[in-house]
Amino acid sequence: MPPGQRSVNAKLVVPVLLGLLVLSLGGCSTVGFYAQAATGQASLMFARRDAGEVIADPHSDPEVVRKLRLVENLLGYAEDELHLPVGGRYRSYVEIDGALLWSVVAAPEFSVDAVPRCYPVIGCAVYRGYFARTSASREAERLGVTHDVLMAEVAAYSTLGWFDDPILSSFLGYDEAALADLIFHELAHSVVYVAGDSAFNESFAGFVGNEGAFRWLGRDGGDAAAYRQSLASAKAYSRFLGEWRGRLADLYARPVGNAAKRQLKAELFAAMRRDYESNRERLGGGRYDAAMAAPFNNARMALISTYEDNKPRFARLFSDLGEDWPAFYAAVGKLAVLPEEERWEIFDR
Repeated sequence: MPPGQRSVNAKLVVPVLLGLLVLSLGGCSTVGFYAQAATGQASLMFARRDAGEVIADPHSDPEVVRKLRLVENLLGYAEDELHLPVGGRYRSYVEIDGALLWSVVAAPEFSVDAVPRCYPVIGCAVYRGYFARTSASREAERLGVTHDVLMAEVAAYSTLGWFDDPILSSFLGYDEAALADLIFHELAHSVVYVAGDSAFNESFAGFVGNEGAFRWLGRDGGDAAAYRQSLASAKAYSRFLGEWRGRLADLYARPVGNAAKRQLKAELFAAMRRDYESNRERLGGGRYDAAMAAPFNNARMALISTYEDNKPRFARLFSDLGEDWPAFYAAVGKLAVLPEEERWEIFDR
């Protein structure tokens, strides 16, 4: 889904730590957050149906059956051709009604950097995810007193292989290319994941998802050209927003009073929308109209990533290793244990 829209597409990693971990954490709000995460994850697991049973059930919706068969084929391709660890992941199905989760992101009034939310094991991220909308709303209201806040629906998430993630009904609205990209992307997170380094994690998984989907479409006779164009549009739009994020950061660094900054902030957001209208055809030809029509604030701008800019580094590494997936994963794994700055420096040597 395009950057900046209200629904977050499969990039949210929810820390779910059960039992003793929840009890060991101090503070009512902390315990409450992990308790709702554990309860929500458990409810999801209990709601699963074996995908094979759904496929075999004569009462199942034919379109659901078709997409579940597609997922079966994608998992086989992921395992055999992309050498991704599948195991029991995406072998079950859960019907959900509406959003699965709600993500809350906050940023200071005069900053485009999100307030970090830190967790055991996975490190810090820019969001906090809630299975209950009421809980997310309370958190958004609490933070909104002093911060710009974004509360967004989440269509899917990964547990990094801690659980056998199910196929969610929200996946089935994706076209073949997007579904392939999603499955391969999420499986890649269980190959390499660096606590607290979203840029590295998402760029790596993003490359695997994109490259895997291209190869799948090429083998399956899908429309790889249309998929390539959609990725080019997403990259252009991401860079467009990134440029305006930089202008906001420059404004906030200026030695002017808060009242003047508020006025200039509003003017910059208005100018950004005008700029989009002037470049609408280049930026997807209307694909991002709904995203641009939604309210903007610093929390939305904080979600804008530079993941696209880093994907070519992983592409070069993959090419240098002879497009050998196991060798590529091993090399990325070696980079993952290095200090953050050194990781990126090695790419450019």
